[in-house]
Amino acid sequence: MARNKIEEPVKDNSERWLLTYSDLITLLMIFFVVMYAISNVDAKKYEVLSESLVGALNPTSLQVGVTGSGISADTLAQALANDENSDIDPRLIAAAEEIQQLLKEKGLEDKVSVSVQERGVVVGLLNTILFESGSANIKEDAIPTLIAIGHVAHDVNNYIRIEGNTDDVPQNSAQFPSNWELASSRANEVLKLMIDQSGVQPSKISSVSYGEHRPTVPNTSSENRARNRKVDIVILSNKLDKSESESADFNATPSGAESESEN
Repeated sequence: MARNKIEEPVKDNSERWLLTYSDLITLLMIFFVVMYAISNVDAKKYEVLSESLVGALNPTSLQVGVTGSGISADTLAQALANDENSDIDPRLIAAAEEIQQLLKEKGLEDKVSVSVQERGVVVGLLNTILFESGSANIKEDAIPTLIAIGHVAHDVNNYIRIEGNTDDVPQNSAQFPSNWELASSRANEVLKLMIDQSGVQPSKISSVSYGEHRPTVPNTSSENRARNRKVDIVILSNKLDKSESESADFNATPSGAESESEN
């Protein structure tokens, strides 16, 4: 006689969704905890970390002294020498280090940035230390600093470009009808000072006005606008220096050629 097969009771799976739901809630909680932690990261520390990563991953854009931590020119020069793709002249790094040191001695590290970029050494001076509001007359106490920077730039013997920048607040005066004129006048005043007081040859220096159109940061606050009101002194990299030199030779040649043909 065959035994009757005992049927096992069917398990109730109607509440299995609770496991998935609890897992989802847990993941959401972790997500919001992480988001909260990220939102409370010290902005200054994050900026320092960001600059360090940029410098490590892209040796053609090195921040020197911007965060207040000195980096020796020898160390940077050696790092670049080991990088076959780098074309930054060690003289530019030495110049940036020298400018950084003189700014430190004058207590201007927080108002002047120094960086070595692909286009050269960029010294950014906030207008608060150079000019009164709405004026293109250089402050007396800023003149020695500009002369000293000019001497360093002159010793490198590369072309120098002075770049004038403003914020987005419109200018509308008889002297400065727009930000173009204000930025241009300020850049020209720095240029003339370096020619007269730092011994820079007029053929080796030029000025340009960017007005409000190349801001460092968005003009969304009074602090940001203050950062955008500046004059940049750029000691051009070898690549741009060669381009400037070739341009100067090209502009000089036709004049001589015409003189010979006329004679």
